[in-house]
Amino acid sequence: MNSVSALDESLICRPERPEGLLSFLVSRSKESARTLTPSTSEVLRGCWDAIDLILRSAIEIRTKAEYDRMFDASFPNYVGLTMAISHFATAVIPKPVREQLVRESICELEADFREKGLAGFGEAVRDQAMFTIWTLRKISELTTQIVEAPLDKSRRADDAEFCASFNVSALRAQFSLDCLETSLRTNRAIYPEVLDEVVDGLRAMVNAYTWARRGLELRIPVVELSVEPLQLDDEDRALMDFSFTEASEQLQ
Repeated sequence: MNSVSALDESLICRPERPEGLLSFLVSRSKESARTLTPSTSEVLRGCWDAIDLILRSAIEIRTKAEYDRMFDASFPNYVGLTMAISHFATAVIPKPVREQLVRESICELEADFREKGLAGFGEAVRDQAMFTIWTLRKISELTTQIVEAPLDKSRRADDAEFCASFNVSALRAQFSLDCLETSLRTNRAIYPEVLDEVVDGLRAMVNAYTWARRGLELRIPVVELSVEPLQLDDEDRALMDFSFTEASEQLQ
């Protein structure tokens, strides 16, 4: 799939607004219509409806070859619409409200897959989706830290590179999550060849997590953190183990 590496740079979130990308999740929250003003909700709804058309077309495809062609043609449009939501939400929705809606959106997505994922896709796909959502939550926590930490001017070029790589990886994985969520929401099964491609796309969220960690380390270098050893909980260890497994498989 060539679209991931050929995205127009103008569609990539600027590094000085690292919290901006995940702001698109406000449009996924069931609470947004009750929380936001009618005019704001209308704009978000319009963008989301356009994204939904892309997703519905994606899950109706039958073969891997057709899915690859669709992805190359549609992913830039998906990115453009998603970034439009992010920029709009960041500009008009107060930060506390935006952050709350993002958290609620992730919780709602997790609940949907916990309740319906097994029946919809089977255990393996359900578990991969749940892990991807959990990783998304960890990324949201990292971006909050990134926003609050100053960046030295000498590291801006590195930060721009990390930010672009993060955004592409995160959006690639989110596209797959959105496809699975659309399948659950519309009660439409995804054909096996296409489902394999969608699940493969979920794994890009681990790459996004890695780029987010590197972005944070630009602001809080590891040498500073080494004074107090990082305490890993079971979830952090699971993510690290999974990341190492993915890297090992890619090298084989």
